[in-house]
Amino acid sequence: MITTTLNARTNVLLEASETDLLRDIVVLLQEERGGELWGLARHLGLSPEESDDAVQETLLRLWAALRDGTAIERPDAWAFRSLYRLAMDRHRWHRRVRLLTERLGGQPPRQAGVDHADRMAIWEAVEGLPERQRLTIYLRYRADLPYEEIGAILGIAAPSARSHVSRALDSLRVELGEEASR
Repeated sequence: MITTTLNARTNVLLEASETDLLRDIVVLLQEERGGELWGLARHLGLSPEESDDAVQETLLRLWAALRDGTAIERPDAWAFRSLYRLAMDRHRWHRRVRLLTERLGGQPPRQAGVDHADRMAIWEAVEGLPERQRLTIYLRYRADLPYEEIGAILGIAAPSARSHVSRALDSLRVELGEEASR
């Protein structure tokens, strides 16, 4: 009986210390990279309030994934990818609502400038890039990170990060040049 009670207490202490460790990982990420995550959300076109929500949702998802036992080698890279996906989901949702409102005869659609449409076309084209190129483009041009940090996040050397960005830009120029001629 005493051994069973001690084992139960030990298991509770181990679970509590593991929960504290997971919380510390998320808190440290928020302290060290929270501003960059928020900046990425803003660069992805989210409002300040939406950016706050997206960063918070990203950190909650990270904590839940870690708590559920998901092996995440680079929590910071995982967070940037997740935040990007959340922002793109938000844009898709806004687009669907706008299209539905138009179909139902609601308010007239908001007139977007050509500049906004061009930017959206570029980021949609980025979606079609291979994953490594797509991630380096987002980290470079949305998170405004230097190549050294991009390399650290993705686990590659800084020159490799620069090379991925360069190849991605070449691909985008070809793709967007072809679309412009259609």
